[in-house]
Amino acid sequence: MIDESTLKGGGFLKLRQKDRWAVRVRVPNGDMSVEQLAALAALARRFGDGEIHLSVRQSLEIRGVRIEQFEEIKAALEQVGLGPGVCGPRARNTVVCPGVLTCRRGLNNTTELADRLTERFYAREGLPHKFKTAVSGCPASCAKPQGNDVGFMGAVEPVFDEVEGACIACGVCAGVCPTGAITLDSRGRPVIDLDKCDLDGECVSACPTGAIRASKRGWRVFLGGNFGRHPALAYEVGGVISTEDAVEFAERALEAFQRHAQGRERLRVVVDRMGLDAFLKEVRP
Repeated sequence: MIDESTLKGGGFLKLRQKDRWAVRVRVPNGDMSVEQLAALAALARRFGDGEIHLSVRQSLEIRGVRIEQFEEIKAALEQVGLGPGVCGPRARNTVVCPGVLTCRRGLNNTTELADRLTERFYAREGLPHKFKTAVSGCPASCAKPQGNDVGFMGAVEPVFDEVEGACIACGVCAGVCPTGAITLDSRGRPVIDLDKCDLDGECVSACPTGAIRASKRGWRVFLGGNFGRHPALAYEVGGVISTEDAVEFAERALEAFQRHAQGRERLRVVVDRMGLDAFLKEVRP
């Protein structure tokens, strides 16, 4: 008899229907080929109830599977290039938006960062509790990085080039800024308040002369978000960091979580118990 922990590690979830389980199928970055979709439909007819459920974390589930089919369906998924999702106290799949691949608002390559995070610690065992990550390409937050244990948001930090003649005082930058972070001085030139700026890059894209340019492009960082029983938005960790540093930050946060959690605590509980500054001393790259 396979124990329940092993089943959860293989993406097998007990349903309320007697003797029936759901198989969670991981969908990397939310993308799947039409051939894989067709194969998954065939597997749902063969092993399940003929339906496929889309989870809230970009996974698919075949429901109605019997426990004795565990190994057989895992092998069948592998044959079509698909793998099981995970649940329980493990590092979950990274939820990610398309970013610059297709979205006109995207600021960064979200799938590159998500792939790096997946390669580093997806499905890692031995954690005190679940560990969730998300990557959003811009402040629209479609992937909800503020609601995950560690989240990243694409960011462009603008700077005004004060070289004479670079700015034509058109005021477009102030007009497109959604947060009111840009005002115009007496000469019609922009003044940027970075405390108000959400680093969405709109002013950089809209400037017709390049007088406003990106001084830094990378990721805003969020820590300790949780939409579970005790929901809390994540703390934003200041600064804009590179993809490499983002991967290192997530890894160190996971390791600190493992070291300091007491029992089945979520990461947010650990951070609040230790204090944000103390936790960050162990985590910052």
